Amino acid sequence: MDRGALTAALALLALLSMSGCASGPDAGGAEVAHGEDARVIAQLAEIAPRDSGIAGTGAGTGADAVTATECWTPSANMLDAETFRVLCRVHFEQQGTERYRDMICIGDLARDPVAEYCYQWAYYADAPKFEDRPAFAGPAAN
Repeated sequence: MDRGALTAALALLALLSMSGCASGPDAGGAEVAHGEDARVIAQLAEIAPRDSGIAGTGAGTGADAVTATECWTPSANMLDAETFRVLCRVHFEQQGTERYRDMICIGDLARDPVAEYCYQWAYYADAPKFEDRPAFAGPAAN
């Protein structure tokens, strides 16, 4: 991709991310995604906890229970026209203590579901961190 095309693609992504992907905070203070981002995040909010290895995942019971999932905006983290790579943070309670596990999800907007799996993120020097980009809440955990 030449420099002009790359600049145009980045400008388009910036415009898309500012054009209503979020409506502002929900009642809990987390941003809420809309449109295509909301569809993708809703699916990732099921996939990331499932693959997180957290006991009681998905059931809301057991020693550990997922309480929420939030993900980066897929439309702002595209690898190409269809493929995205985002971090999703799976919040859970473990023996009365609030914790989280960061998961990497790589997917394709044209697929359903958008990703087959997510894997646990291991931070290393100069890598993006969850806090580096805005996150949007997935549907409430059961």
